[in-house]
Amino acid sequence: MTEQTIAPAGATLTESERAQLSHAFERTPGLFALLSTLRTRRVGLGYRCESGEAETLSWSSGKTVRQARGPLAYVSDQEPRPLSELEEALVLWAACGPNGITFADIPVHGNLSSLMSWAGRTIPAADSNAALDVFVVNDSGTYIYRPGDERSAPVEIRSAEDYGKVLQWYRQGMIKVSDRRPDIGWHAGPEDTRSVDMMSPGQYNVNRPGSTWLIPVSDVGLDWFNLLFSCYEWWGTFLAKPEDFSPAGCDIWVKPGFLETGWPIPAFDQMVACQHAAQAGALIGNVRLACEAIGLGAWRLGAYSTDLVLGGFPDVAKGLGFQYMERDAARNPMAVMTSVGLPGFKDAVVVPSERFPSAADAVHYVKELRYRDGGPLSVMRNYAREHGGPFKDDVMEEILEHPRTHISAEWVETAVTETVQYVIDTYGVAPAFTNPVHAHVSVQVHHVDAGFYRRFHVPGDDGEPYALTPAVRSHFADFHPGESDPYARS
Repeated sequence: MTEQTIAPAGATLTESERAQLSHAFERTPGLFALLSTLRTRRVGLGYRCESGEAETLSWSSGKTVRQARGPLAYVSDQEPRPLSELEEALVLWAACGPNGITFADIPVHGNLSSLMSWAGRTIPAADSNAALDVFVVNDSGTYIYRPGDERSAPVEIRSAEDYGKVLQWYRQGMIKVSDRRPDIGWHAGPEDTRSVDMMSPGQYNVNRPGSTWLIPVSDVGLDWFNLLFSCYEWWGTFLAKPEDFSPAGCDIWVKPGFLETGWPIPAFDQMVACQHAAQAGALIGNVRLACEAIGLGAWRLGAYSTDLVLGGFPDVAKGLGFQYMERDAARNPMAVMTSVGLPGFKDAVVVPSERFPSAADAVHYVKELRYRDGGPLSVMRNYAREHGGPFKDDVMEEILEHPRTHISAEWVETAVTETVQYVIDTYGVAPAFTNPVHAHVSVQVHHVDAGFYRRFHVPGDDGEPYALTPAVRSHFADFHPGESDPYARS
């Protein structure tokens, strides 16, 4: 095959890759047509369903498991077929890939000072931060998809000449964490019991060969600290002690015109945790639509132990390998497990930790993310100025020089630090009532096993079950030209 270089992206594409990217962007159904057929297709090539047969999960936990036989007893007669590089690149770009420069249409008097990045992604984020990463598990190992915050234009993909960026971001942004899949599988639980399933009964095919498992992992600690700044600078709201609603360490600032309304610490922590749920939900929604468009199966997973997946129970499973701190049970009223992150790959903003030993360290770090050299609100070297938008030069100048663009160093940073110190002194860690790292929901992508649906589902007008849309049935012809087609009828 000949190779062509897409100048704006710098990616080298074969004719086949160009054709597949063009198909994905130009010849797949529109949004409302996709919504009309959007479903979860849980059974992929090489999967099983209540077969009653024992099998050993050699690729993950090494355990031998058996799901009792039932009315949907099925063992795929097809070998697992992992996603191609291009398929995975498309799915990950849809999940949370680069998407130009954020509009930042936030009034200076409407908390623009919370902005932490101009780099847009295909999903929204509180304050446009990059607290959420997606961990990618496939047959070659475990990765983080992190294509960076460089943006070339307000809109990155404007024509066919930009399609190659999707592959470039994938090739440059896949950071390897491990050479293998994590030791997570169905019926993960303590060795001394057969009744505990920390992955829940519905996840029999989780982490199976051929699948790509996308696990959104959020630094909730970063959101926690940044939203605390917003509360104190703009909302007039302070963190309050849950037992009597009195100020949590910031007493001298509780007065008219400064801090006036209390927000119980556990309720604030719950609100911040919801930020992760909203963003991860948007990511999964994007993945499902992308898979519906190109004929892949996408299975949303939840109702499992987040801490098991992250690595909080290493005696049961090492999971993704995240590290956890020991907490004093007497100062942990909700028995929250607290992760400090995955060293070298994803460090959470949590105090005290090796990276942030004191309240002042974390507070100053989060504040300066926006004002540091090259930051979104930096006066000296500003990201938006260097990347061509979104605001006109004179507007940008006025924004950067406006006093309300700058968090008050005179009292807000002090009040936030005092509050964080109270939380640490009382509960041992900040944040205290929620894990600083969240990974509550995920999505697994695979090639659909047509045989399962043809055996069990009602056929439509064309003789095929409704689960097998035209996009599914033509998937191998469209995205695996020259390969054997497992969907072809004999």
